[in-house]
Amino acid sequence: MASLPVESREGRMALAMEALSPKQCWRDLIAQANKEMVQEVLSNACAGKNRSLDDIAMAVADRMLASGAGQQLLMEDHAQDNAPLSPIVRRVDTEQRKRGPLLGDIQVAEWDIWSGKVDDAEQVDQLLEQRRNLSKSSPHGSNYSLVLEEKDSAEQSCSSEDEVSLRTRMKTGLELRTTTQQYTWMRWKDKPKSVLLVAKQGDVKVTQKLQEIAYWIDSQGCHVILEPDLWDEVQGKTPKMQPDPSPRKVCWCAGDCECAKLPPKIKQKEPSTQKWRWAEAQAGQVTSPGFLDRCRTWAPQQDKLEECIDLVICVGGDGTLCWASGLFIRAMPPVMAFAGGSLGFLTPFPIQDWMKVLVPILGCMNEVAPPLQVACRGRFEMRLTRHDEGTKSIPVQAMNEVLVHRGSSGHLVKLQVYVNDKLVTMVQGDGLIIATATGSTAYSLAAGGSMMHPAVPGIILTPVCPHSLSFRPVVLPDSAVIKVQVPDSSRNSRVMVAVDGKDRIELKRSDSIEVQVSQFPVPTICRSSVTSDWFSSVNEALQWNLRLEQKTS
Repeated sequence: MASLPVESREGRMALAMEALSPKQCWRDLIAQANKEMVQEVLSNACAGKNRSLDDIAMAVADRMLASGAGQQLLMEDHAQDNAPLSPIVRRVDTEQRKRGPLLGDIQVAEWDIWSGKVDDAEQVDQLLEQRRNLSKSSPHGSNYSLVLEEKDSAEQSCSSEDEVSLRTRMKTGLELRTTTQQYTWMRWKDKPKSVLLVAKQGDVKVTQKLQEIAYWIDSQGCHVILEPDLWDEVQGKTPKMQPDPSPRKVCWCAGDCECAKLPPKIKQKEPSTQKWRWAEAQAGQVTSPGFLDRCRTWAPQQDKLEECIDLVICVGGDGTLCWASGLFIRAMPPVMAFAGGSLGFLTPFPIQDWMKVLVPILGCMNEVAPPLQVACRGRFEMRLTRHDEGTKSIPVQAMNEVLVHRGSSGHLVKLQVYVNDKLVTMVQGDGLIIATATGSTAYSLAAGGSMMHPAVPGIILTPVCPHSLSFRPVVLPDSAVIKVQVPDSSRNSRVMVAVDGKDRIELKRSDSIEVQVSQFPVPTICRSSVTSDWFSSVNEALQWNLRLEQKTS
C-alpha cells in the first residue's frame, strides 16, 4: 500500500487548517495517523518483523506531532503562553546550507561526569556547584572528573586561600591510594537533542538497522545528523565521476624517469558505488514522513561538531568506532556502539537490542536520561617535526595506535626512541607500535604486546619484528612523551607513519614525531561495566584462556 507524497499531504492539510476549526484539524490529523499506522502494521507483517503494536502506535503518533500540520496545531495551543513548540524538528532551506555552518542553530545539552557510585549524584551536584567558578566548562558542560573520597584525619593546609590543590602534611608515613576509579558515570542535564549516526559502509543489514534507528530517533523529536557522504546518498544525490589523481608509470624505476605512463582512467559510475547502499536497504521499509527534510549534516571546516552533538551512535565494528573518533579533533561526546562487524572489542551492545537501549535515553516520554556508566578511553595526539620546516601539530586523534614502519622498502628501519627527551633505545626491525590501552588488543597484540585494561592509564611500546631477541614490549605511564626520530645513519630514507591504519605520513632522515596522551578521551557508554564488557569481548572474540578442564581423577 503506497503512502501519499509528503509534500502533497502536508500542503493539503495546511490549506485545510486555514479554513477548518481546530477540532476538525485535529480530526484530520488523527485520521491521517490511523492510515499510516495501518500501513506500518501491514508492512511489518509482510516483512516478518515482530514490532509490537504499541511501538508502531507511538512511532506514528510522534511523527504526526513532528509534522508541519502537527507543529502548527501545537503552536496554536501554546499561543496563549507565548511559548512556541521547541525547534527540535525544523527544516533547513537550501540557501541556509550555502551560507555557512549547517548546525549552528543546535544547542548541545550539558552533561556531568563523576567517579564513584551512581548514588553519589547528589554529592556530585554539590561539588560541581562549588567548583564551577574554578573550572571552565567545555562545550559538553562540566566534563572534568570528580573523585569522591572520604575525609581522613590527616592535617591539610594551604599556602593561600586561592590555591586550589591541597597539600597533605604527613605525620605517620605515606598512604597509597589508587589513581583510577572502578566506576565512572555521566548524566545529561536535559534530554539529548542531537544524535550523530555513524555506520559501517557496504553492509545492507547494517544499513537497514541504521534506517530503523534513524526513523525512530527522528520520531522522538531529536535531530538526526548524518555524515556528508551518507546525507548525499540519503537525499538521492549521485557522486560525480572523478578521474584518477595522476597517471601511473609502466616501469619499476625509482623516482622520476622518462618511461611511458598510462593515461588517467575515468571512474565509471556503477550502482554499487554507493557506500552505504541506502536505496537497496530501503526496500520493504516504511519511510518516516518528512525525514529527508529533517535529517541534517555538517559543513566540513565550518561546523564544530563538539558544540552540536549530544550523542554518537555507531553501528558496525571496531573500525567504525575508530572512524567516528577521527571525526572529532578535540572533545568528543558520549559514544554508544552497537555490534554489526566482525570481532567487536569495542561494541558491547547487540544490534537487535537497540530499541530497548535507546528508549530510556532518547524516548519522548523521558524528560531526563538516567545516569550511564562510561569508559573514558585515552587517545593520542601527534606532532611532526621536519628538519627543514620545524614543528607542527597533526590534527589527528589516534584511538588505537601510531605505527612507524618501513613501508615498501626492503631494508630494516632504524629508529631512535626518546622518552621525556631521554634516549632509551634504538629500534632496528620492521617498525614500532605506540598503542593506547584500547589499541592493546589490536595491532599491538598481534605483534606480541600484552593486553591492557582500558582503564589503565598507560602507553605501550611494541616492536614489530625486531632484529633482537631481547626487545620486549614496554608499558609506560600516561604522562610520558614518546619521540621517534629517523637518524641520519638510517639506510632506509623513507619511513612511513600510520595513525589507526588510515592516516599516512612519510618521514625522511632527521624527521621525528612526538606522541603523547590527548586531553580529549573517548567516553564510550558501557553495557554493564568497564571490566565486565572488556572481559566479555576478550573471551568472545579471542577465545581467551579457554581449554578443556582437567578431570578430577
